[in-house]
Amino acid sequence: MNGTGVGASRYKPVFEHLASWGFIAIGNEDPSTWEGKKADLTLSYLLNANEDENSIFYHRLDMNNIGVEGHSQGGVGVYNTINATEHKGIYKCAVSLSLTQEEVAEQVLHISYDPAKTAIPVLMLSGTENDVITPDNMQKSYAKVTSPKAMAVRKGAAHGDMLYSADGYVTAWFMWQLQGDIEAAKTFVGDTPEILSNSLYQDQKADLEG
Repeated sequence: MNGTGVGASRYKPVFEHLASWGFIAIGNEDPSTWEGKKADLTLSYLLNANEDENSIFYHRLDMNNIGVEGHSQGGVGVYNTINATEHKGIYKCAVSLSLTQEEVAEQVLHISYDPAKTAIPVLMLSGTENDVITPDNMQKSYAKVTSPKAMAVRKGAAHGDMLYSADGYVTAWFMWQLQGDIEAAKTFVGDTPEILSNSLYQDQKADLEG
C-alpha cells in the first residue's frame, strides 16, 4: 500500500524483490490508501483471478498465506485494511512502515485508524529522522497492539528511506509468517533474535512466539 503521492508504479524494485522470494506482490495507484478500501478491492481482483481459468494466477494463490504491507499513508491503511474491510479475516500478517502518527493523521489529515483492533501479527518499523511518526509515538502505537508484534526504529533514517532500508526485515517477516521459513524466524524469535541486537536500530521489541 503506497504512500501519499507515490503510486505502485514507483515501487517497482520492491515488487520485484518480493517476487524474487516467491511472493505474488500487487499494488495500485491509490491516492487514499489510508482507507484500505482499494487495497481490499485489489485483493478481490486477485481472488477472482485465482478462479479464472484464463488468468495466469489460476489456482496459483495460497489462500491461507496472504499478507499486507504499507508505507506512510499506506502504513495507516494497513490497520484499516486488516481491521475494517470486507476481507479483514483473510490477512495472516502485516507490516506497517513509517505510519503517520495518530494525532497528525486525525488533526491534520483528517484520517483515522485504531491499532488496538489488530488481531494478527504485525511488524512496525520507522526511522528517527524527519519521519511522520516519532520514536515515542511508535512506542505508544506499539503498546496499543495486543496481537503478536515486533518493532524497531532505524537510526538516522528519514521517512523516505524506510521503504528500502527496512526491506530485509520486511522480507524475513513475510518469509516466516507466510512461508514458514525457520531461518527467517530467527530474526524475530528464539534465544537471540537478530532484530533485538542490530546496532543500526533502536527501541527494538518483539512480543512473539516462535
